[in-house]
Amino acid sequence: MFVYRRANISDVDRITEFNCRLAQETEGKQLDSATVTRGVSRGLLLAPEVLYFVAEKDGIVVGQVMLTREWSDWRDGWMLWIQSVYVGAEWRGLGVFGKLFSFAIESAASEGHVVNVRLYVEHANDAAKAVYGKLGFRNAGYEVMEMPYQGS
Repeated sequence: MFVYRRANISDVDRITEFNCRLAQETEGKQLDSATVTRGVSRGLLLAPEVLYFVAEKDGIVVGQVMLTREWSDWRDGWMLWIQSVYVGAEWRGLGVFGKLFSFAIESAASEGHVVNVRLYVEHANDAAKAVYGKLGFRNAGYEVMEMPYQGS
């Protein structure tokens, strides 16, 4: 039986591990573990703007998702962004993500007025697109652009 819950500080190492695996598997990127650990730790302190959720089996975290909030003045409500989605390879195809996703969205919605749920997906990640499509996601017609900020 799987348990779905909000992540806490004791989950930092596992979430860091999963984020590093995610970057390697989806983008072929090697992340700096120390940087990711700091990022996850800081993210856990930023609730409700950042919320991590995990799926456990026999006390071991087997999946994760992070939600971030963005205010939409056009919609007068919060848009939730799904990020850092990862389920261990041996647990994929068992419905873990679908249940974790539902649990996370319902939990985050209880924090305030949610009007939309969005996510990023790599153009070539057809497996992820199929999973998200089954959950009701569609192409929103936007292209994501970014600019590195060096600060002052």
